Amino acid sequence: MKVPELSIKYLIALIFIPMFFVYGCSVNNDKTLPEKELASGEWQFDGHLGDYIDNIATNRILDTTNWKSIYPETEDAFGLKEDDKNYPKSGQWRGEFWGKYMLSVIAAAKYYKSDELKERIAVAVQGLLSHMDENGYLGTYAHSDFVVGNNWNVWSRKYTLWGLLESWELLQNPEILDAAKKFTNQLISEVGPGKVDIIRTGNFYGMPSTSILYPIVKLYNATGEKKYLDYAKYIVKQWEQHPDGLPDILNNGLRKKPVHTWFPQTDSYKWAKGYEFTSCVEGLVELYKVTRTEDYLKAAKNIHEVLVKYERTPVGSVSFNDKFIGSAGLINTLSEICDVVYWNRLSFELYTLTGENKYVEEMERSLYNSLLCAFNKEGTWGLRRLRTSNIHIPATNHFLNHHQCCTDNLPRGLFQAAEFALMKRNDNEIYLALFNEGTGDILLKNKKVRFAIKGDFVSESKINTTISLDKPMSFELHIRVPSWSNKTSFKINNKVYSNQVTNNWMVIDREWNNGDCIEIMFDIQLRWETFKPELFDSTFHSIDYYNKEWAKMKFGIGSYELNNSIYKHVIALNNSDALPQQKALTFFYGPIALSRDIRVSGEDIFSPIAEPKNIDKISVKLIDAPADIWKVFEVVDEGNDQIIRFCDFSSAGNTWDKNSLFNTWCILK
Repeated sequence: MKVPELSIKYLIALIFIPMFFVYGCSVNNDKTLPEKELASGEWQFDGHLGDYIDNIATNRILDTTNWKSIYPETEDAFGLKEDDKNYPKSGQWRGEFWGKYMLSVIAAAKYYKSDELKERIAVAVQGLLSHMDENGYLGTYAHSDFVVGNNWNVWSRKYTLWGLLESWELLQNPEILDAAKKFTNQLISEVGPGKVDIIRTGNFYGMPSTSILYPIVKLYNATGEKKYLDYAKYIVKQWEQHPDGLPDILNNGLRKKPVHTWFPQTDSYKWAKGYEFTSCVEGLVELYKVTRTEDYLKAAKNIHEVLVKYERTPVGSVSFNDKFIGSAGLINTLSEICDVVYWNRLSFELYTLTGENKYVEEMERSLYNSLLCAFNKEGTWGLRRLRTSNIHIPATNHFLNHHQCCTDNLPRGLFQAAEFALMKRNDNEIYLALFNEGTGDILLKNKKVRFAIKGDFVSESKINTTISLDKPMSFELHIRVPSWSNKTSFKINNKVYSNQVTNNWMVIDREWNNGDCIEIMFDIQLRWETFKPELFDSTFHSIDYYNKEWAKMKFGIGSYELNNSIYKHVIALNNSDALPQQKALTFFYGPIALSRDIRVSGEDIFSPIAEPKNIDKISVKLIDAPADIWKVFEVVDEGNDQIIRFCDFSSAGNTWDKNSLFNTWCILK
């Protein structure tokens, strides 16, 4: 995809950037990876997924005209300092958007290898730092020390620090790193040992604030300064030192307790807030990489496991309306897109450390279902809440016309898929984890190896992967054997290749030549997952309560009139629209969840079906899809004399109105 040329305005601005903002200086950010840790190559997707990513990136990031409307709001918030205009009663979170948006822009710059975006980032960082006080404070609160009570001060600073650090990693400008240090030193002077305990700041028992753990560890990695490592360890100790506050993430994780049981209540600002919690766990994994404290990794792996069991839905979303409450026990769910993005971030961190297929399968499930449905067809705006039936809920802008957390986070979540598609370990092992069309490069022993995937694995049940090399090279190629394929077979240069599959990876160790072609063939059959109503946990509320919460969610009128006019039709549903809490099935083809949508399935998308009994009497074929739908499947169940048409979940409901009413769980007769 061609990135738009830099506008004259930005070219002129760049002339006046101090030289320390010129990227590519001599600072060395290379780090030696531990032997077993996977490292990302570069990848760009083609096909439907690639088009979806390109459309969002163009409209939210790459287009220079749109940039002039979208970016400046985030920086202006640091000059206006309106987040504590209700001081000392409450504070808001405009301050998160510079960092969140910039993290997506940085990911786009890497994905598209865009010098133009690097230049924009350089301008943006310079503009942001013009608002830094002499003492290092940089924020959207007029009162930097307003950290206790109902506010998001430290949380917002987390994203500013994170954005600065990733800007430095990309541009390699020492002045940016110096600014990040100055910024953090000022924070530590107000929040930390001998000051206000971080667990006492903000909402949700200090959980959003303590999620700053991840960028703090990144700062230590960048500087090697022990005080930042000490601060990271201080944050983890805070989790166990305040029994009346945030439940102890580390030790509860070691006990492998379901997360929703850690929290005593679901009152306002006291529930298990989804991605804020997951971000804390991601920080714990990052700290493990530095300290090699095994309990950190063990706790994170345990937490991931219980979230899969108790919170993750079939479409790869997690939580109920941004809360961990045992969501897997509810048939009517609505999930925050941010929760999905951070769920994948945690899965990614654990995959790079372990190489285990189960983490890839979680990322793949979320990618092809929840993330692939999270933006409108125009690529301009995202969902606030994702439902598995009826109508999704678009996001309401938060304070700034063009920003909302899910809308800003989603692009970064998509670009992360490119980070795990092609990876390496120990400079002699390459890991191919996804099968979507695309092209990528990875360096082994300072020599580039290129992979190109052709073919639609969903429609054709096979792909062809071509390897390009300057000269022959020996290495191990690890190809994931997905659980959704009953049998996966391989050919190399038209010759059948067989070997033992180990832990869902086919390892091919040989000398590779330029032009070598690997054909990967999948045996994909219809499969299904069963909803089990007995998983419901009534600790906090009844089924009726959750169904009412599910139904009443609607588009909230915000300050941006254009979005108000487009989405005001998304109103609350009737309580009777909720599916009954009883046994049901969600069907899959490959990693793709299937939904009934009135555009392909007819009007009666909620009617019960007969439970399939004999897989041998069930056939699936792909048929022509109407406009704006990716895939349509016709399922013929001869054993029950029923024919059902589905579309892919990511296309279901994508008009965000009753014209694409949909349902994913099939209630059984």
